[in-house]
Amino acid sequence: MSTAEAIDELLRRKVTFAAFRMPGGTAKAYIQSGGELLPARRLERCFVLEPFLRDLDGPCGIAPDLEVELGAEVTLPPLLPQPIERPSGRPVPGLDRAGYQAAVTKAVERIHDGTLFKVVLARTVPVRPLGSTPGSLFEAALDAMPHAMVAMAFTERHGLWLGASPERLLMLAGGTLEVDALAGTQPAHAAAARAADWGAKERAEQEAVTRMIMDTLEAAGVQELVQEGPHVKHAGPVAHLHTRISGKAGQEQALALAAALHPTPAVGGTPRDAAMAFMAAVEPHSRGLYAGYWGPHTPQRTELYVNIRCMELFDQEALLHVGAGITGASDPDKECDEVERKADTWMRIISALRSSG
Repeated sequence: MSTAEAIDELLRRKVTFAAFRMPGGTAKAYIQSGGELLPARRLERCFVLEPFLRDLDGPCGIAPDLEVELGAEVTLPPLLPQPIERPSGRPVPGLDRAGYQAAVTKAVERIHDGTLFKVVLARTVPVRPLGSTPGSLFEAALDAMPHAMVAMAFTERHGLWLGASPERLLMLAGGTLEVDALAGTQPAHAAAARAADWGAKERAEQEAVTRMIMDTLEAAGVQELVQEGPHVKHAGPVAHLHTRISGKAGQEQALALAAALHPTPAVGGTPRDAAMAFMAAVEPHSRGLYAGYWGPHTPQRTELYVNIRCMELFDQEALLHVGAGITGASDPDKECDEVERKADTWMRIISALRSSG
């Protein structure tokens, strides 16, 4: 069977799994027996899941009792683990365009009165009917976004999520740590090729993220910190400013460093506590796994990505999650346009599948 058929079969059998493809890698699926998710720190090998609002026990993990390579020809074992209960219900909508404009206006007021420096606001875009299977969406994303980390996870706790992220939270392997500072957004067709030629708003956003990451890593004792950038990084219909930060750390520090970094100002804001309180007051929909982080963790290598450009999947419906960084220079209409461009990452794939079907 194909990758799409294998994913859809796993969902039909309602088993806990994570399917993922790292940039430049091959796709695979971690299949777990049973529905209970253990804390990732207790697992030697797992696919880490952490929602935007942290779990009290830290990130949990999908432990691979079975590991399956995904590709043109996929063979699933005849005996799969016992099914789990899929969360029922329909998508709960968040802010629409008008609501998002109002939230941005409030945020700019708080920034001007000194309460906030920056806050990231999220909205949701409903898609109904979806018109394609989850497996088809996953397989199409692998082809459409070769430079993104593409992942799908199905658990009793979180439901079904699919994402394709260009933003790595951290990679730690062989004592070398790499962290991405990714912030500031422009339409891809209009973005200047040099970071120095971008606007003051976008450069201020990116500098805030980079500064917070550097401060956090220094406080955690990471050695030999080096910054590279910012450079311009394209991600489908949009482009971002990107700085790569590297240093030296022990492999055992991977999950602790991820917890210390999350949420970065790229998905939360600064000051962190004030930004989190503001988001809780104006966003009517729980972010769930959106703007959290996920990825594979082993004793030799941990590579975690921020879960942006993602969606919750339901029966023939989906809820796209997108967000934008708000500063004192933000314009509500332009911020609405920005998040809708980000939603186009998935809408183009969904539309193409509808047309081909």
